[in-house]
Amino acid sequence: MERGLWINDPINLIPVDGPANNAKRDSGPASWLPPYKPVRCSYAVRFAQVSVEYELPVTTADKRAMLARCGG
Repeated sequence: MERGLWINDPINLIPVDGPANNAKRDSGPASWLPPYKPVRCSYAVRFAQVSVEYELPVTTADKRAMLARCGG
């Protein structure tokens, strides 16, 4: 998958400050979540949407983290 196809998709763009962006890098929900707890489920949902839309692999650890953050 060419990085440019999904990296600039509006669903994938979330405004964050520089330190948070550097901490996140290409980590999934198992490795990184937004510091502000109330938006963690929203972040996990967006991560899942982008993964499905662009057929990106999702690790078992990321699946577990998404379910845990969204009450699943």
